[in-house]
Amino acid sequence: MLKKETLPGVACLITLLHVCFFSAAVSGQNKTCRSSSCGDALNISDPFRLKTDPSGCGDRRYELACENNRTVLNLYSGKYYVEEINYKNYTIRVVDQGLKKGDCLSPPLYDLNFEKFSYDDPYAWPYDWKFRTTILMSCSKQINENNKFIPIVPCNSSNGGNSSSSSQSYHYALTGDGDFLQVGDIPGSCSIGKTIFSEMGADSEPQIRSMSDLQDQILLGIKLSFLQIRCFRECKVKGENCNMDYNVNSVECEDPNACKDFYDCGQPEWLRSLVIILLLIFASIYTAIIAGGLIVRGLIGAVLCYIIYKLRQRHISKHDTNKDIPLVNNNSQP
Repeated sequence: MLKKETLPGVACLITLLHVCFFSAAVSGQNKTCRSSSCGDALNISDPFRLKTDPSGCGDRRYELACENNRTVLNLYSGKYYVEEINYKNYTIRVVDQGLKKGDCLSPPLYDLNFEKFSYDDPYAWPYDWKFRTTILMSCSKQINENNKFIPIVPCNSSNGGNSSSSSQSYHYALTGDGDFLQVGDIPGSCSIGKTIFSEMGADSEPQIRSMSDLQDQILLGIKLSFLQIRCFRECKVKGENCNMDYNVNSVECEDPNACKDFYDCGQPEWLRSLVIILLLIFASIYTAIIAGGLIVRGLIGAVLCYIIYKLRQRHISKHDTNKDIPLVNNNSQP
């Protein structure tokens, strides 16, 4: 049996062991959840994770893969290279794996567009973000508007658009702001091929005039938002709705059971009916007061008009009477 004088020492020893164990656990957790990398100098940290990361690190909804030293995002059955992650603005920039720089223009392997995204998805493509649309075309006639239509050499074309056979075709790309590019801009002799969406470059960038310029543009890829992670962690975990503002990267939680106005607060039916009756009575009284005021003003106006009319008639009558009285000559003899 332990002596009383040894009990404080044992208690201190147990406390010290607890502190050491807790510090080791925290240190181990921090060590296992360090930022990851896939060989392309990208900083992969929370909420993102690699498939090889420990299970407690990052969010599985934002899991990335590492293939041939490139960070890859699997999204809607497509594979996209991750070119940039901005943790401050909650954006990730991705490029279709089929797009490459070279002597020919390679089309995208996957079709990524607005319609694929829904509200609860981990990623979003905000509608008010500007983007560039590039339409690849095959034409039976040559187009001379070089400033608008960019000649291209498709990688899947055997003749490059320059064959002398009867089936000769010419290949072009039409590119511009996604909000202003219209199908009517395409000549009738052309058929539409793939459509490529990409991030809009800076306004100071030179105009796209060649296939090489176009490749540089479409290789910018698409910028997506992962602001949804804040909704998951700040709002939805509490069962609240989430309103996102992608322009300022802010979220606002909203309690679905909160009272927005009197009628949403679950008031008794009799109380709501009483309020409606009182509002109708008030509206009737207010209408009566307004109508009564208009009637009184109308009556006062009518009385004033009548008085003015009578005074004018009296004045005219007096004037006519004075005209009918003969002048009296004071110098006449009787």
